[in-house]
Amino acid sequence: MYLPNNLTKIKKKSIIKSNERSIGGDYIESIKERIFKSAVDLFSKKGFEATGVREIAKKANVSISMINYHFGSKKGILKEIIEVFFSRMNELLENEHIIEKDFEKRLRLAIKSLIQALRENEKLFKIIMIYIPESENELLNLRTKKLKNIIFKKVLQDKFKKENKNIRYDIIGPALSGMIFSHFLLKDLIPQIVETKIDDDFYKIYPDYIADIYLYGVLKKFEEEME
Repeated sequence: MYLPNNLTKIKKKSIIKSNERSIGGDYIESIKERIFKSAVDLFSKKGFEATGVREIAKKANVSISMINYHFGSKKGILKEIIEVFFSRMNELLENEHIIEKDFEKRLRLAIKSLIQALRENEKLFKIIMIYIPESENELLNLRTKKLKNIIFKKVLQDKFKKENKNIRYDIIGPALSGMIFSHFLLKDLIPQIVETKIDDDFYKIYPDYIADIYLYGVLKKFEEEME
């Protein structure tokens, strides 16, 4: 079960206890989790603005008051989606690449972790990248802040920026994220454009292909700046 990070352990235990039941020790989904999953499914198919609170309540088999109780509003669900997505991203990116000193090796590991994280959370990613309304500045700013943290602190790391001050991280950072993010946003179109099957075998080689395309250019730039 996911819960917001700003809750204390005692509060989290209290919420879990009040929202889930068990039969013979088996876990039964909490009301909050049912609402969350139902909203994710609907938002990813129809979009945020085209989905009504009543639809979410019906799919989750709960009353509208339960949605208001757990999330405050439909916007509250969208904010929770952002928080949960980036929490999962951070968790999956906390691996051996963060202590790897060699830039190329570390970046290859980071790219593999980033792609794995996106594969495991495709619906959430699609929602936060496509369906946040332009009028929701608070949520757009939250997304931007967390994306910057993922790309510059988790993947590229600030310490490399300090060591290579002549490198335009404002260019190479978005370039890397754009290569990877665009694949998942256009994933349904790819088989229609080129004859390929996007399956587990595809993703076994995909990270290294992306790393090669990106790194050959970036490493060349690093070498030029260090001369």
